[in-house]
Amino acid sequence: MEILNSNILQALILTKNEEPNLKRVLDKLTWLGRVVILDSFSTDATLEIAASYPNTVVVQRPFDTHGKQWNYGLSLLNSEWILSLDADYVLPDDFIAETKNYVTSGTETAYETNFKFLVFGKPLLKDNTTPRPVLFKKALCNYFDDGHTQRLKINGTTGMYKAVILHDDRKSFSRWLSNQDGYAIKEANKLISSPSAGLPMSSKIRKTKIFAPFIVFFYSLFVKGLIFNGWRGWHYTLQRTMVEIILALRMIEEEKLKKDTEG
Repeated sequence: MEILNSNILQALILTKNEEPNLKRVLDKLTWLGRVVILDSFSTDATLEIAASYPNTVVVQRPFDTHGKQWNYGLSLLNSEWILSLDADYVLPDDFIAETKNYVTSGTETAYETNFKFLVFGKPLLKDNTTPRPVLFKKALCNYFDDGHTQRLKINGTTGMYKAVILHDDRKSFSRWLSNQDGYAIKEANKLISSPSAGLPMSSKIRKTKIFAPFIVFFYSLFVKGLIFNGWRGWHYTLQRTMVEIILALRMIEEEKLKKDTEG
């Protein structure tokens, strides 16, 4: 397999205890000369898996925020283009072919892709994932924090992949639940401190702390048609609903604590 010049493109992956996922994404990156893994001190076999790939470099840094972690990761790379990936992504061959084409003859600053969500290794009919920029020119882009997650500031134009990335998270439910609670705390603080007038409708609905769980449940199961995916559809729907319930509970707690402190 021909290895792409590392001066043109390198990949960045953030990890913490990604043993169930990491091999599947690294298996699809052997055509890259350098893959940098920024690890938040994993305690499982993540580091051993990474070390088994000769094109992979591991750097460790304590996690503070997603934006700061991603930007630190960018500082470790010295290529013109960056492929920014989560450890639970799987890259189909058409996505890889498209990436090679963009970094050699693309005219945009960044490229977004859609995702196909997998549950128990099989795709759903539909899901609630949104496009994300995953390929971009390093000199013209950087990350910033936005609630529980990060966004990419793109100083230029954005194109769109025709291919999709498979999102296939195999971590345990306990790990997923712990992650979602951490995300909910940050998102609750963001929503509580933001005036409703400047928020999108989805965030306004979330701020009610009542309607979002019901809307997400019925939207996922019936509008998206996940009821026809059997138990995989129910699993995804209940997860998305639980995310909204956890967020509502965190907002109630934060507002109560704020009132008690001010009172």
